[in-house]
Amino acid sequence: MKDYEEFVYKWITSAHIYKKRAAYTLIATSAIHDKKLSNDTLDMYLKLIRETQDIEHEHIKKAVAWALKEIGKRDFDYNEKALLVAHELLDNGNKTQIWIAKDAIKELENMVKVEGRRRLISIKTQMGSEV
Repeated sequence: MKDYEEFVYKWITSAHIYKKRAAYTLIATSAIHDKKLSNDTLDMYLKLIRETQDIEHEHIKKAVAWALKEIGKRDFDYNEKALLVAHELLDNGNKTQIWIAKDAIKELENMVKVEGRRRLISIKTQMGSEV
């Protein structure tokens, strides 16, 4: 287990708003920067996001959405998994989860792979439209 993963698991259950937000921020940044991040770890992160309930604080819900989107940009397999989690959140009917799901779906539905880039990008970007 990497050092930051310990913080994710410790902070995600914290009652402190900014520690909880930091946990989701660590998930998002590790999905972006850690090239050796295992599929098991990514699956665990998706599970943590799926289990997120009633987090109405604006900073936390934005961090959760960011984490979900960045996991979904890893590759097409994780794009599909992240979209499935987003649709589950959408179906739960919880106002916060619906917001997170819509934010993620809006970005993850139109992803493409561009030569020379490791991660997927939105087809709506200038780089994506050149494909």
